[in-house]
Amino acid sequence: MTQRSQAIPSAVAIVQARMGSSRLPGKTMEPLGDWRVVDWVVHRVAAADAVRDVIVATTDLPGDDVLVEHLGAQGVEVARGSSDDVLARFVGALVSTDAALVVRVTADCPFLDPGVIDLGAATIVDAHADYVATGLDGRYPRGLDVEVFRREALLRAHRETSDPEEREHVTPYIYRHPEVFRCAPIGAPGWAARPDLRFTLDEPADLALLRAVVRDLGSDRLLATRNIVSYLDAHPDVVAMNAGVEHRNITF
Repeated sequence: MTQRSQAIPSAVAIVQARMGSSRLPGKTMEPLGDWRVVDWVVHRVAAADAVRDVIVATTDLPGDDVLVEHLGAQGVEVARGSSDDVLARFVGALVSTDAALVVRVTADCPFLDPGVIDLGAATIVDAHADYVATGLDGRYPRGLDVEVFRREALLRAHRETSDPEEREHVTPYIYRHPEVFRCAPIGAPGWAARPDLRFTLDEPADLALLRAVVRDLGSDRLLATRNIVSYLDAHPDVVAMNAGVEHRNITF
């Protein structure tokens, strides 16, 4: 992790989570070692120096009650909103914080790296940007996905877009309008420049890989991501577990 600079505003991390995944229902509450997947995400995001508050943004559907109850028992702040208009859900989550920067992560990335979040916060300041992301140049593994953007950019997107896809995926309106918003990639440290690796959670094969990592490296929720990369390099049999999974997302 990087040491916090006075020039970097504190950020709120909003974790996008739900139980209703089509490919792996309930994936955020799947056991992973001694914890649930969502517990890994919240703990690792909170460890970033730039992050002041962590809010899990889930839906108001009854199926997400179990997630809300689980997080509430641990004192994690939860905001609930539309299942389809996730942009509005994020804006609703901002009500309880005045943070100038917003970190967006999803609850299917239990091996997120706190240092990459801090790098994103530093990048948005150094580049005088409105939006930065690991996905802009395709150099990171699937599973280290982080976006950092200014609060004002999110609020403007909320005001101006009515496109269903842009509202469902939160940030496309921002990075699709470079004439309005300054965007920049979060440069990948050498160990993280591994787009060939995948340790996100979309399908049962992904869960098998994640559990193999935790089985062999332990349930420390701050397990260094670079050590996970080294482990995967040494275990091609584990990498092969989810090699056939196709990642679905919209194009940056």
